[in-house]
Amino acid sequence: MTSAHRVAAIISAYNPPADLVTKVERLARQVEGIIVVDDGSPADVSAVLQDLEEAGAVVLKQGVNSGIAAALNAGIRHAAESSPDFFLTLDQDSELDPDYVARALEAYTAAAAQGVAVGMVCAESHNGHPVLLQRPGVPFPEAFDPMQSGTLIPAATFDAAGLLEEDLFIDCVDSEFTARIRELGLKAIVAPGANISHAVGESRPMLVGKWHVTIGGQKRFVHSHAPFRVYYITRNSLVMYRRYLTKQPLWVMRRMGLDIIFDGIRVVYGPHRARQVAAIAFGIRDALTGRMGRISAKENALVSPRRKKADA
Repeated sequence: MTSAHRVAAIISAYNPPADLVTKVERLARQVEGIIVVDDGSPADVSAVLQDLEEAGAVVLKQGVNSGIAAALNAGIRHAAESSPDFFLTLDQDSELDPDYVARALEAYTAAAAQGVAVGMVCAESHNGHPVLLQRPGVPFPEAFDPMQSGTLIPAATFDAAGLLEEDLFIDCVDSEFTARIRELGLKAIVAPGANISHAVGESRPMLVGKWHVTIGGQKRFVHSHAPFRVYYITRNSLVMYRRYLTKQPLWVMRRMGLDIIFDGIRVVYGPHRARQVAAIAFGIRDALTGRMGRISAKENALVSPRRKKADA
């Protein structure tokens, strides 16, 4: 890649699949360096990690599973030693379009030239679907609640705002960081034409009895998360809302409304409904008591679906 800006990509990995190697090889055409952080994978992924190194990535290994924020921060700190201009954060199940980084850099340059204080550049679409915007129709629209995967972050943003919040462990890490940089007057702009492909969780038909819900001539599906993820989503969202309600009330109220809708859909139409409800309840309790970090082993066992025993 030839660019006036040096970009270091950081990928968080957990039990990384073999196809991550191919993704890294393609990503290498867009950035100057790639760091893959294995976040304490319990499976034996030594062969995949070796292939990633042979593909040109630097592989860092976390001793224990510490969460996506800690994994990305480890990679950012390591990459910062070579002083890149930008950091690109990614999940292992994401893949960028071939011109993604070029489009993101173009958007940054154009906005900065017009005096916009750019804190990050985000995808304009996920899996071909436009992201929600703060205010559509403005010259450099801001993403409403961008996910961290595919976010191009200037080094100066981390200098001003600090790194990602590790106590959140998984969910809302990106949302909290976006809210934090807004407090500094920085913008999370979208890059026109920049698309990222990303897995969206388990998908199942939205059924009422035996009827597949159809709206506007299209059959609807429920994209659900495992109950332990619902715990983090609930707890971390509430912690974040308490922190930013008085500072960014419109953003908090809009996001809270979306949470209520999505939680309702998961509970009514999704799998493991009782466990989803339990995960939400545990998340509310821990948000109120201030318990952060990883979900406890006891609660994780209570909300996790039991695996069926293999046939003898």
